[in-house]
Amino acid sequence: MRVLKSVDLYKYNTMKLHSYAEVMYIPETVDELVELITMLKAQNLSFYCLGAGSNIIFAERVKNPIINLMFFDNSLCYCENDSVRCGASVRIQKLISWLKNYSLGGIEYLFSVPSSVGGAVYMNAGRGRKFHLSISDYIRMIDYLDLSDMKIKTLYGNEYFSYRASPFQKMDAVILNVVFKFKKQESEVTDRLIRERMEYSKKTFPLNKPSCGSIFNKVNPLIIRLFMGKMVGGAMFSVKQPNWISNMGNATAKDIENLVNMVIRVHRFCSLKYNLEIRFFK
Repeated sequence: MRVLKSVDLYKYNTMKLHSYAEVMYIPETVDELVELITMLKAQNLSFYCLGAGSNIIFAERVKNPIINLMFFDNSLCYCENDSVRCGASVRIQKLISWLKNYSLGGIEYLFSVPSSVGGAVYMNAGRGRKFHLSISDYIRMIDYLDLSDMKIKTLYGNEYFSYRASPFQKMDAVILNVVFKFKKQESEVTDRLIRERMEYSKKTFPLNKPSCGSIFNKVNPLIIRLFMGKMVGGAMFSVKQPNWISNMGNATAKDIENLVNMVIRVHRFCSLKYNLEIRFFK
């Protein structure tokens, strides 16, 4: 296991914030992960689990230890009956490309998402509410570490998943690996769908500036549009895509938090429901 001190978190978050963590642990096996969390819990230390950093906003200094989950299981294994076992650390783009070897596919719409498989399952990443497409469509089994009793457990099926929601969002747990059963699909089709997704993303999203993707997974569409172009410090709600904050240069967590709180205050004033998708690590 690697241990980094006074880490600049710039490369660990897609918003590209210059933040500093006092310590980052990088377990490279499941056993190291379990041992590390057991040690931190025994010392009553709070900690953050970090994946690909696509929905994380780091404070300028993060005092709690960070556990980097991108290295403990990068395995991919083809199983019988076209099932696939995938480690939670695998990047979603690697999984999509690897599936072509077995003429499997179905989640090419996620190719533009900077996420690990564990993070995509945790968020139940999908294409959008109107399309009714999510990664959970293909989930058959998930092994996870239950932090309440430090036991490895298995969740079967996908009945507890819904739009941008998974049971893990209400649990104190770390996803370890996932078994999927994807649909049959020729590699040429996969390549075409990847190209179409990337072309769509370039046209639709402001990819020329760092961002963390969607800010809310439930928000009033009319109200969020009122904030398009609103800027605080180095952070700005996109003029191209609502519900999207870009780092226009030297943005801080406080800049982003101020923008988010503006939207929240309007929703509360109007008694409207909202749900924040990003998380703040302080």
